[in-house]
Amino acid sequence: MKNHEEGMEKLLTIEKTISGMIELHRLVVELKELESQQQKTIEALRASEKKYKTFLENVPLKFFIKDRNFSYVYCNESYAKDLKIRPDEISGKTDYDFFPQDLVEKYLSSDKQIIEKGKSEIIEDTYLRDGESFIVHMVKSPLRDEKGNIIGLTVMFWDVTEQKRNEEELRKYRAHLEELLSDRTAELQRTNERLQWESTERIKAEDQLLQTEKKCQTIFDHTDTAIAIIGEEDMMISRTNPEFERVFRISRDEVENKKRLTDFIATDELPRLQEDYFGWRAMGGAAPRSREYRFIDQQGNRKDISITLALIPETKEVVASLGDVTERNRMEKAFQRAEEKHRSLVENAGIAISVIQEGIFRFINPKSNEIFGYPQEELTSRTASEFIHPDDREAFERYLKRLKDGGPPDIHCFRIVQKDGEVRWLETNTALIHWEGKPAALNFMTDITARRQALEELGNSIEPFRAVVKAMEKILSI
Repeated sequence: MKNHEEGMEKLLTIEKTISGMIELHRLVVELKELESQQQKTIEALRASEKKYKTFLENVPLKFFIKDRNFSYVYCNESYAKDLKIRPDEISGKTDYDFFPQDLVEKYLSSDKQIIEKGKSEIIEDTYLRDGESFIVHMVKSPLRDEKGNIIGLTVMFWDVTEQKRNEEELRKYRAHLEELLSDRTAELQRTNERLQWESTERIKAEDQLLQTEKKCQTIFDHTDTAIAIIGEEDMMISRTNPEFERVFRISRDEVENKKRLTDFIATDELPRLQEDYFGWRAMGGAAPRSREYRFIDQQGNRKDISITLALIPETKEVVASLGDVTERNRMEKAFQRAEEKHRSLVENAGIAISVIQEGIFRFINPKSNEIFGYPQEELTSRTASEFIHPDDREAFERYLKRLKDGGPPDIHCFRIVQKDGEVRWLETNTALIHWEGKPAALNFMTDITARRQALEELGNSIEPFRAVVKAMEKILSI
């Protein structure tokens, strides 16, 4: 009997819900701004109550029903999907189960007004889904029972974010069109005015172009870089400047439209030049190409030439800047050889050589690693004073400070503690230098531990004789 009553109660609730839905759809029909899809949906609902649930489950709009306590009674599949639940799980839940508190309070305030006023309202509101905010149009209506008492409310809403965005873009576009129209009108006026003096300006432009051409010719003829204008595919030289004549020791008349760039390249460099040039052309020559090659002048002298290629706009020709870097390369090689010699001397020196800057080892040679007993990465990652014997550390730091303040360098002795704990005596001879633009101390360190030990042993061996001498002095005094 109880189940029968509960079933009847559920049927009554459904009947009330259906009555509320029919009232809701009647109100929706009266809203002119609803689109044709909504009207078709309402007509389908009126045509058959049997299709009501199917409609609610498949309609693209979000729909739900709440009771007077603002607890959910029903929702369609579309709304349940947003809440990440099944429709049958919505019953008994509230907005607090799905939305932030500030948004819930806003929803509840709106819901209360619908219940209190007993009238449907169209509301534009904010809707949160997956952490993203959307703008929606909501149709909220009171839900009444067969006696006309309000037992809850129904809510139907749809996303108008894109519509709002399109409206804003349309507004901006209209404003842009108006601005374009205004600009076009002003532009036409300016064009009309410009036509009056255009012929005069053209003459001025031609004069300026002529002056520019003369300037370019002057630069072309007097630059200290050899320049050649070469053809698209055959690399024929069509024009050169005086510097080209000087570098390759050949006159313009012998070169222009008679020789190719490849006629000056060393035989063993020819394949590389052709590969680089035609590869660069195949890539469109978008950026200047700079490479070094070995060339041969008219007297057969080999020269290192740096070539920079660039396309001449609106033509298929290429301008080639050829810089003679033979002497520079020779000096660089000489510098490298000298650097290698000095590096060899430092790395193979029999004494420890180091550079201390701001209290830290900036450079050490292999002998320094051997004397200190630490790998290079440890020596250069800690302050130099950390490796000094604690009893000598203060004096060592005073010594470095004196050097930093401009004091004269001298020979200084101190003890160090190796990684294995052994104590060694070092004698350092320091010179003030600049290392990477900053003052630093260049130290030449020698291990004098053996010498110190010998001196101590000598002192110990003399001590008995010193005692005898003192005794003899006393005897003589008596």
